[in-house]
Amino acid sequence: MTVGHIGYWAAVTIGLGCLVVIALLVAVRLHADRRERRTRELRTPLWRVVLTLSAGEPDEVDAASRRLLSLTPAERAAIEDDAFALVPKLRGDARQRVREVLRAWGSVDQARNSTTSGSPVRRARGYYRLGVLALPERRDDVLAGLHDRDFTARRTAMLALASFPEHDVIEQMLLAATVEPRLRHDFLAAIDQVGSPAAAVMVEHLRAPTSDHPDRERRLAAEAVGLVGEIDAVSSLEGCLVEDDEELRIAALQALGELGSPSSLIVITAQLGASSRDVRQSAMEAAGQIGGSSGLMVLTIGLGDEDVEVARAAAGALRRAGGSGYAILGSSPAPVAREALALSALRAST
Repeated sequence: MTVGHIGYWAAVTIGLGCLVVIALLVAVRLHADRRERRTRELRTPLWRVVLTLSAGEPDEVDAASRRLLSLTPAERAAIEDDAFALVPKLRGDARQRVREVLRAWGSVDQARNSTTSGSPVRRARGYYRLGVLALPERRDDVLAGLHDRDFTARRTAMLALASFPEHDVIEQMLLAATVEPRLRHDFLAAIDQVGSPAAAVMVEHLRAPTSDHPDRERRLAAEAVGLVGEIDAVSSLEGCLVEDDEELRIAALQALGELGSPSSLIVITAQLGASSRDVRQSAMEAAGQIGGSSGLMVLTIGLGDEDVEVARAAAGALRRAGGSGYAILGSSPAPVAREALALSALRAST
C-alpha cells in the first residue's frame, strides 16, 4: 500500500469519526431539549399546585397536598428545586406545609446523602436543603459543613445553620467565622436571619471570648449584636471603647449607633480625641444614627476635626438630620459645612 493510499484511508477514517461525533452531539442536544420541554410542561401546572398549598383556602390546601403527595418521580424532579427555593420566602403554616411535602418525597435522605458526596456542588446543595427542611435531627449534618473541605460548601452550611437557632449552633458559627475571616459576611447574614436568639451568645462572647483569636471574635460579636438589636449589650459595647484594638472600637461604635441608645453618647464623645481617623469617623456616624440634641452637639464638634473625612462624616450626618442639622451647617464656618449645603442644593436642583 502506497503512502497515498494510507493518507486517503486516514482522511476517510477521520472524516467518518467527525461525522459520528457530530451526530452524537446533535442527538445529545435533541435529547436535552426534549427533556427540558418535558420538564417545563410538567412544571407549569405543578407550580400552581405548590402555590395553592402555600397560600390557598383550607379545602384547596388539602387537595393540593394530596396531589403533590401522589406525584411520580419525574413530576417531583420537575418541581423539587422550585419548591425548595420557595420555602425560605414563606412563613408560619405555609412554610411548614411545603416542608412536610418535601419530607414526604424523601428529600431529607437525599439531602443527607448529598452532604457526603465527592462533589462540592452536591455537598453544598445538601447543606442548603437540610437547612430549608430544618429538621432538628439533621442539625449536626449541617454543623459538619462548617468544616467541609470546600469553601463554597462551608459558606452554604453557615447560611443554612440560621434554621437552627440554638445556643451551641450559634456559638459554633461564631467560632468558625472567627477562625476563617472569609466567612464573616455569611456569618453576619445568618445571624441577621436568626435574630434575637443570637443576642445572648454574642454578648457572652463579647465579654469572654473563647477562641485563639479573641480580638477578632469580639469584633464579630460586636457587629452581630448591632444586627440583632440587643439593647442589653450596650454596657458591654461601651466597655470595648477603652480597648487598644481600633477595629474592635470601630465595630462597637457601629453597633452602638445601630442600637441607638442616647446614654452611649457620653462614651462616643470621648472617642473624638482618638488618634485614629477611622475611630473618630465611626464616632460621627454613630452619633448621627442616635441623633437628638446631644448627638447634634457631637456632630457640631466633629465639623472642626482636623481630618477632612471625619469632618465630612459629621456634615453628612447633620444633613441627614433634617432642619436642625441644616441650621447647624448654615451657622458653621467650617468648609465642610458649606460643602454639604452646596451638595444638598445641587441635588435638590436636579
